[in-house]
Amino acid sequence: MVDIPPPAVVAILTRAPSRGGKSRLFAALDRPPDPALLSALLLDTLDGVNHPGASRVVVVEPADARDEMRAVLPHDVRVMAQADGPLGERMRAAMQALFDEGASIVVLVGSDLPDIAPQTIDQAISRLRDDPAALVLGPARDGGYYLIAATRVPDVFDGIDWGSSGVLEQTRAAAAKHGIPVHLLESLSDIDRVEDLRSVRAQRTREWWSSTGPRL
Repeated sequence: MVDIPPPAVVAILTRAPSRGGKSRLFAALDRPPDPALLSALLLDTLDGVNHPGASRVVVVEPADARDEMRAVLPHDVRVMAQADGPLGERMRAAMQALFDEGASIVVLVGSDLPDIAPQTIDQAISRLRDDPAALVLGPARDGGYYLIAATRVPDVFDGIDWGSSGVLEQTRAAAAKHGIPVHLLESLSDIDRVEDLRSVRAQRTREWWSSTGPRL
């Protein structure tokens, strides 16, 4: 009998589209938060992280929005609630819950990566298969990271100035402090600015921009 390793899981951390989000982007667009755009970003991100070697989970807040999410997500995408607390604690809790269920690798991403490609997930998984003790980070162009992946919960979530341009470097420093090797993937932009939105190629987000953007 061939041993099959426990599954990899891609977890997408998100707020329910009906509950707002992307306040800086919508302020720049001079309009209130639009659930249609937030849903498009999430669904395009889900398409982009669809990898044959990994299952997908949407980790949503608030907890009472799980039924809302199940109504719009593909049937093979599971929904779980985010824990309470600051971002680092919620990320840690999501990864821990999935490892407790038996995941061999957890890849955690945000929900505003419409142009992410399955090859990026493949690279993260491959690097961790080769170096299970490592931490994989996907640098965002704003100084943060759009992806974090590991084979166990990494001790890199404390003392981080979330939302600042120093998140990536602070995380790398935390990893170095604990002797965790770090592998970096290619840089990507999450969607925080109008310029980011204008350049998106993914279908749903692009259709929202085509129908709404010219009237802004």
